[in-house]
Amino acid sequence: MNKKKYESKSVVSSYINMRLQNPEVMILVKYREAIAGKHVLDIGCGSGRTTAILKNLSNGYVGIDYSLDMIESCRKRFKDVCFLHGDVRDMNKFKNEEFDYVMFSFNGLDSINHEDRLKGLMEIRRILKKEGLFVFSSHNRNHRYAISRPEMEFSMRPCRQVENFTKFIKSMCNHLKNRNHQVFNKRYAILNDVAHNYAMLTYYIDKVNQVKQLEDMGFKTIEMYDTLGNILDLDSDDKDSAWIYYVAKIFDQKDDK
Repeated sequence: MNKKKYESKSVVSSYINMRLQNPEVMILVKYREAIAGKHVLDIGCGSGRTTAILKNLSNGYVGIDYSLDMIESCRKRFKDVCFLHGDVRDMNKFKNEEFDYVMFSFNGLDSINHEDRLKGLMEIRRILKKEGLFVFSSHNRNHRYAISRPEMEFSMRPCRQVENFTKFIKSMCNHLKNRNHQVFNKRYAILNDVAHNYAMLTYYIDKVNQVKQLEDMGFKTIEMYDTLGNILDLDSDDKDSAWIYYVAKIFDQKDDK
């Protein structure tokens, strides 16, 4: 849904200096054995935010992204590392059960529509080993600010106020263009949120429906984390967490016994 935005130079450069988030650190520490010396696929690697630690831990790191500009940025930053221009919906370049650990960080799965999201999950299940781990984050529909609209910010500094006004006008134009493309149903929503001045449409889902969606696609949810790194269960209050991290594995019938 947002391919053009992720190929803009301003967005690519904004991702370069981003660091690991709290839940990512906790997951990488807790599940280090699932990564160390293993074959890792980093989907939506962007400008390489997660590359440094994953390539050093693993034995056979591959990073892919739908944005060619993001991939070129990675190739410039990390020499002798495998980066591929790819699409989560069709990863036929990879064999069945090729990876021990698949990560789709920073809500990358939320940039495609519902039908394509399911295709992506099917592909991830195909390339993940039976005992492997799938880690990803997704925007939280329960977040108190999930639904918003542009608001003017005020400053006593004239130059700053001009910047605020310009940003507000840009955001309003984007919002007016995108708001009619929003989707609301019981299972998920596609919202025009605050990201990049309301220039994007983003998939939102709550914990209950995400766990059910994973189950329908053949995954079992092991753990969930909020943005502070707190472990959640299905009844946890998550209104202050803009997105949620999920740790999942391929469903095994033994899990029901």
